[in-house]
Amino acid sequence: MDSTTQSPVRILLVEDEELLREFAAESLREEGFDVQAVGDGDKGLQVLQSDAQFDVLLSDIRLPGASGYELAEVGRMLRPNMKMILMTGYAPGLPATLENVVHCVLQKPFGISALTGVITAALAGGTAAAS
Repeated sequence: MDSTTQSPVRILLVEDEELLREFAAESLREEGFDVQAVGDGDKGLQVLQSDAQFDVLLSDIRLPGASGYELAEVGRMLRPNMKMILMTGYAPGLPATLENVVHCVLQKPFGISALTGVITAALAGGTAAAS
């Protein structure tokens, strides 16, 4: 890709709560991101295993089908340059195998400005802030 060409950041959003998924996807699109949103972990796995290109995986941890942890593991193996951000309404610990892979675990609820800030920091190579 030519460095002078600005293409939108591509995000795979995996979230089972429909209203949150739609709100986050639309809000991120309004911020200039290219978002593909799916509603469960198994669909997320299918997309990760496809030829579709993504810069960021943004996934809930607790999902029907594959979990956000499983998506991050697959992402780590198949797409080592993809940034990974997990979201949760709970406070689970991050598995040791993902501590240096997942940029951040974002606690729900969060504002869209917090979300875009975390994505921007991940893309800039900021320090991982997994909590």
